Amino acid sequence: MKLIAQTLLIMLCAVSLPAAAIEGNIQINYTNSPFKSGVFTQEFGDVVKAKCAWYAGDFFGQETVFAGVTVTNTGSKPMFFNYYVAFYDKDKKLVGASGQGSYGKKGLKPGEEEQMGSCLITLPKGRYKNIVSYQAVIYESDQTTARN
Repeated sequence: MKLIAQTLLIMLCAVSLPAAAIEGNIQINYTNSPFKSGVFTQEFGDVVKAKCAWYAGDFFGQETVFAGVTVTNTGSKPMFFNYYVAFYDKDKKLVGASGQGSYGKKGLKPGEEEQMGSCLITLPKGRYKNIVSYQAVIYESDQTTARN
């Protein structure tokens, strides 16, 4: 019962956190480097700026959508965040989703940058080609939601 109460509290906190979101149409390109042309990049966020670099590529023999971001705290105090992204096909059906956030009780220090590279979506061969749109959100707060 205590776990349910803690989970509900965390969800309530996440709903009330400031959020920045982006959405739109996209074509995910296949490349073996995030530094080549054709990688989808966009920046969004308020205090915690998220710069995405999305593409498909090989990850240990599996076609994978690399959906990570690099986050930067542009504020004057430590910040905590949660980032989520979802990709959809032409019928608005979910193809894949991922998320990652800050951890611990110290947060992202002012001026600090961190790469969220664990946002990997492994898909069946060729399925990344079905992706035509996306939605992404980053929640931010100067208060931790970490448990003691």
